[in-house]
Amino acid sequence: MKIQSVATPVHKPTPKAKTTESELVQDLVKQGDVTANADMTQLVKEYRASLAGEAPQQGYHSYEEMTAALHSLADRFPGQAEVVVLGQSAEGRDILALRVGTPDAERPKPGIVITGCHHAREWMTVEVPLHTATTMLENYSSDPASKQRVDNTVTWFVPMVNPDGYEYSRTTNSWWRKTRRPVSETGCPNLKASTGVDPNRNYWDGKPENFALYRPAGDTPCSTKDDFGGGKTSDNPRADTYRGPAGGSEPEVQAMLNLELNPANHIKGVLDYHSYGEMILYPYGSKELPADRLEIYRDIGSKINRSLGDRYDLKPSSDLYPTSGGSNDLHEANGIIGLTLEIGRSFQPDPSQIPATTAYITPANLVFIDEIAARYPQS
Repeated sequence: MKIQSVATPVHKPTPKAKTTESELVQDLVKQGDVTANADMTQLVKEYRASLAGEAPQQGYHSYEEMTAALHSLADRFPGQAEVVVLGQSAEGRDILALRVGTPDAERPKPGIVITGCHHAREWMTVEVPLHTATTMLENYSSDPASKQRVDNTVTWFVPMVNPDGYEYSRTTNSWWRKTRRPVSETGCPNLKASTGVDPNRNYWDGKPENFALYRPAGDTPCSTKDDFGGGKTSDNPRADTYRGPAGGSEPEVQAMLNLELNPANHIKGVLDYHSYGEMILYPYGSKELPADRLEIYRDIGSKINRSLGDRYDLKPSSDLYPTSGGSNDLHEANGIIGLTLEIGRSFQPDPSQIPATTAYITPANLVFIDEIAARYPQS
C-alpha cells in the first residue's frame, strides 16, 4: 500500500486564550454540531481538545491497526472470512472490507454491508463493525445463531469508509469530517477550490431517474443560496457538508457503490454507522418514503430498537434534517434496505467506553443480519 503525499496546508485549530463553556456551546450550535441527545459536557470536552490540538487517540484503532485486525480475523478463520480491497482512497489507502461468509454462485446468499466512518471524526463507528465481525466469527463453533449467520449470508464489514479523513482527524484536526481529496476543479467559477468532500452527500449511481436524490429540484449548481436543507447539503467546497463537484465523484463513494450495487454481490441490506444522537434513521433524507416500504423499515427498525432497550429514536432521515446525496437514499432507490444508526451522544467518547459501547451495539447488527436473511433467503 502506498500512501501518496498530498500538498495541502496543514491546519490546526488555534485555542482561544479564554474560552468559556458557554462560548464553546455557541460555536457548536453555530456549526450545526449539536443534535438530539447530545452529552453537552462530553461534546464540549471533545471540542475543547480539538481546539487545543489534542485528542484521545489511545484505545481507538488507527488505520494500520484496523488493517491488522481484519487480516488477523481472516487468518484465524480461513474459509469463513476474507479481506477484500474495495478500492483506494484519494491518498492511496486501501478501502478494506472483511467478507464474512462464503459466496455461492449457484444458490446466492443474501449480501449485507455494515459500514463505519463515512465521517472522519466519528471514531466509535470504526469500532462497532470490528466488534461485530469478531463476535460472529469467534462464536461460530459455540453459538448456533452465529453459525447460521456465517453459513447463510455474506456480510461485508467496512469499518473505515473514509480512511484519509479518519487519519487526519487523529493526527491533525480531530473535528475534521470530510475526505482529504484536494478539489482543484469545482466546476463553478465562483466557488474556490478546497480540500475534502462529505462522502455522505456524494452518493449517486449515475441513473438519471435518481439524480434528484443527489441534487433535488430547485437546488441549483454553483449557488449556496439555495443549498438543500438549509446548508445541510452544500455546494460550498469549504463547507463540512460539501456534496462534491459531481455525484459519485469521490473514490471512497465509488468503492462503496461498486460493492453495494454489483448484482454479483446480491446486496439486500446496508447498515451505516454514524455518530451521534441515539437514532435509527431510514430513507429518505430528500423526500418521503412510499407507504409499503415505510412499513418494512418501521418493522426492522423497531426490532433493532428493541435490542437496544428501546432507547433510540426511530424516524426518517429528513426528520433529523433534510439532506441529499446520502447513502441510504441510493440504497432504497435500488431496492436495498438501507438504515443508519447514529450511535452515542458525542463524536469521540472516552476510549474507556469502547468495550461497553460495542457490546451494547453489536446485538443491533445481529438483528439486522437476521432480518435481511429472513426476508431474502438463499435462492
